[in-house]
Amino acid sequence: MEDPNASISRYLRERRESSGLTRAALGAAAGISPALIQKIEQGTRTPTLEALTALFDALDVPEVFRDHLVSLSVAHRYDSPPSLVRPADQVLIDGITHPASLQLHPVFEVLATNAAWRLVFPGLETGASMLEWMLLDPRAKTAMVDWEQQVHMCVYAFRVMGPGLAARATIAEIVETCSRAPEWERFWTTEPPAAHEPDGPVVRLRDPHTGAATAMAVHSLGASLVPRRDWSLVVYSPIAD
Repeated sequence: MEDPNASISRYLRERRESSGLTRAALGAAAGISPALIQKIEQGTRTPTLEALTALFDALDVPEVFRDHLVSLSVAHRYDSPPSLVRPADQVLIDGITHPASLQLHPVFEVLATNAAWRLVFPGLETGASMLEWMLLDPRAKTAMVDWEQQVHMCVYAFRVMGPGLAARATIAEIVETCSRAPEWERFWTTEPPAAHEPDGPVVRLRDPHTGAATAMAVHSLGASLVPRRDWSLVVYSPIAD
């Protein structure tokens, strides 16, 4: 794994630079000295939760990334739970009417799916990477109405959240595989217009029976209570008219 502090430092530096802020300007907005910001960005000083919160506010960091970076800052205090899928977990998603899966984030590995999921996302089954499927399976561009926008956001989330949570070898393997897609380099090296909402909150999927575009809300729910798991329950539900 990459040093979690390195991931935090890199993200804050990239966020500041993409916002067009100098360290002095960010320091004035966050109430933190430019010298301390420089040390945080260089990885020589671990930021306190208070400093992180001030920087998040000044940089308008989206909630999903705030939660991730805070979890990285305290990750060393906890043992990593296993990515085990129990029979009861499969029963749970089989009982959900809408497309549902258990996914290992931030690498988008699919650990289990239900029947509705397999209809909407053909070929994206257990053991596959949703990221690789979106980029390399031609069926993805049919299933996802706003394919480019959604894939760009997922690639960005993977680039930001992968280091510190996923093994370097796993990240390198996914990057090598996905780089076969002609769009990969552009997605990997740029920030999507709507990067503040990498998980939706609404996507448009193609109805597998009618072909109609259907607006779906994305729910990504973590298993934080006993038994703790590192996967998330991902469900797409139709938006009510």
